[in-house]
Amino acid sequence: MGALRGWLGQCWRDGRWTTGPRQARAGGRRGGSVGNPPGLRMGVSVAGAKPMSEKAGDRGQVKDFTPRRLSLAADEIHLWLAALDQPPKPLADLAATLAVDERERAARFRFPDHRDRFIAGRGLLRELLGAYLNRPATALRFEQGPHGKPALGGADAGAEWHFNLSHSGGWALYAVARREVGVDLERLDRSVGHAAVIERVCTPREWAAFQALPAERFQPAFLTCWTRKEAIAKALGGGLASGLRTLEVCCREDAPPDGRASVRDGQGCEWSVLNLEPGSGWIGALAAMGADWRWRGWRWT
Repeated sequence: MGALRGWLGQCWRDGRWTTGPRQARAGGRRGGSVGNPPGLRMGVSVAGAKPMSEKAGDRGQVKDFTPRRLSLAADEIHLWLAALDQPPKPLADLAATLAVDERERAARFRFPDHRDRFIAGRGLLRELLGAYLNRPATALRFEQGPHGKPALGGADAGAEWHFNLSHSGGWALYAVARREVGVDLERLDRSVGHAAVIERVCTPREWAAFQALPAERFQPAFLTCWTRKEAIAKALGGGLASGLRTLEVCCREDAPPDGRASVRDGQGCEWSVLNLEPGSGWIGALAAMGADWRWRGWRWT
């Protein structure tokens, strides 16, 4: 678990991982590396999560400040990694933000740990989206698409704000964007029925590439591909019914330095997907509409 904590001090830039105290420009218009920005804090509607500027004198400093809202450029996707195992007081604060149907769903969990992680996951999502929309977390409403993809509802339905989330164990990965987006987070030691999954989601060329791999490389290669397929299926909103066997996103020899693969769906829309490396023992993926986007990430503290 501890390996995940270092990821949000890193950012992908020009095909390399960069670390250090430098921050991206305020508002996310330009700049690549993200240092260690302070995260959103529980019980505060908005806190110091916005990266500081690169003005003279600011480099190498981490400043605490409280913007009224978080901003997001049209070509950016923001990723947030959060721990779902919260102490009692923050958990109670998050539970207070949930809607009636969410509380009823939480009450149906058989195991307390699963219930508490659900509460934390939904509450953190509300706090996060509320910071971007400049609205109270309790005011947000959610709806589901035809295949269950969550989206903003109520007064925010149809707004140009999109989000997605994935959870594995005690961690959740959130994506916020101005376009359709999907994420997946998995442990590399996860046990999966490889043959059945590959048959359902892989193209013939992807299948052939897997068949040629030595046994010791199969599991990490499979999960690298599986997370891509999951992320793009979630971005498309159709789950495993998204025609994944026709979308070749794995084992591509034409990939750019960041490993991004671009494909077109049956309607001719372009989508792109790349893998994330949250830490030792973990693998993730991010997919979104178009190819003209970049991502930045933080750990929610």
